[in-house]
Amino acid sequence: MDHGRPPMSIASVVPRRAVLAVAACAGIAIWGACSDIAGPDEPFSLEFETLVAPSIVSGDTLRNIDGTAIPLSAVAYNLRGQPLDGASITFIALDTTRSLVITPATGYVIASGPGRGTARILARTGNLQSAPVTLEIVAAPDSAARSGAIDTLQYSFSDPTRNTSAPLRVIVRDTANAPVPRYLVRFRLERLADTLVARLVDDGGRRSPLDATGVTAIDTTGTDGIASRQIRLTPNASLSSGLDSIVVFADVKLRTAHVRGSPVRLTLFVRQRTNP
Repeated sequence: MDHGRPPMSIASVVPRRAVLAVAACAGIAIWGACSDIAGPDEPFSLEFETLVAPSIVSGDTLRNIDGTAIPLSAVAYNLRGQPLDGASITFIALDTTRSLVITPATGYVIASGPGRGTARILARTGNLQSAPVTLEIVAAPDSAARSGAIDTLQYSFSDPTRNTSAPLRVIVRDTANAPVPRYLVRFRLERLADTLVARLVDDGGRRSPLDATGVTAIDTTGTDGIASRQIRLTPNASLSSGLDSIVVFADVKLRTAHVRGSPVRLTLFVRQRTNP
């Protein structure tokens, strides 16, 4: 288990920064009486940072998409909206039956038991308490593979509404061949040069907010274990006059290593539409 520190079953006090839920002064009317008692060094609001991943593997630590263990993080603000770096923040696992524990003095969270399902965590400092965030405890992914056929995209120079592919899908499974839900998958174009004509987008046609170039994108598997992204094509003379292709890789990692079958190669064939 990471970091070699004994786990703490309920909470750990961590002076950390973050971003997400707002709390009001306990026992005080919301219409402004807090301003009478909250000094510049006293917490007035509390925010809990969005988790780096929507799920945690049973028996492991919460990790980001690169497999790096990342602690929980929260920040307290004073009445003027200034962060209080020295505030002591307690992270509390509400669903103790899920065996979700937090290491002392760091905020690293560990799913120590074999249980599955949704667990909730909140942050607390003084009389302030954040709204709980949820974390899905899942089985370790064992394999990744393409899911379904990939239809040829027949693009048009005159009608850009025809130039987005059907979803390119991958499925993530555990050792029992069951789908792994709520797991992060990174999609990436094989060649940077392809960004001259292709971008990775979601089902709403949006590029990733983390990569405006459209070279990479991240999706989360659904309850069926499937994640997907689409290709939006901006055709130009660099495309072959006949059949051409855009290659996308999907990376699925456990800790820092690819699971079996990853990266998954997804090839989208494209050709110019010959009929209106």
